[in-house]
Amino acid sequence: MPDLSKITCIEDLRVVAKRRVPKMFYDYADSGAWTEGTYRANESDFQKIKLRQRVAVNMEGRSTRTTMIGQDVAMPVAIAPTGLTGMQHADGEILGALAAKAFGIPFTLSTMSICSLEDIAENTDRHPFWFQLYVMKDRDFIERLIDRARAANVSALQLTLDLQILGQRHKDIKNGLTT
Repeated sequence: MPDLSKITCIEDLRVVAKRRVPKMFYDYADSGAWTEGTYRANESDFQKIKLRQRVAVNMEGRSTRTTMIGQDVAMPVAIAPTGLTGMQHADGEILGALAAKAFGIPFTLSTMSICSLEDIAENTDRHPFWFQLYVMKDRDFIERLIDRARAANVSALQLTLDLQILGQRHKDIKNGLTT
């Protein structure tokens, strides 16, 4: 286990993951589809965000608390749906949901998760979480997933429509990883 007190940035975490996670799973998380242009553009766009320090400002009474879709949250962020998190760490989705609960923010389970809706509900004391639903041709399957989400206390459903054509992930092809 790495000494987390020595982790100072996301790059440090990426290096640790590269050492600890099997290559095909690391490449899945650290890549994108086709030419990876969107992946690289996202990285570049995030690097442009600058946080400015404000000094001599009265911070009394300030709070990051707010609501998101009617749900009280500690700050206006959520853990986005991350498919196949369980490849990176056993019970990865459960751990993500528990971390979100501890920080008072929403967790979003992906349709493409290793852990099920029921796993998340059972391990988070039915704390509300969100579910990202890939809309697929099999409407009966989708209806059953929605019923399971409702039974698992999901408080928001996020519809994703980009699964009609799977992106070709070149590193996955080379590593023999298929879903």
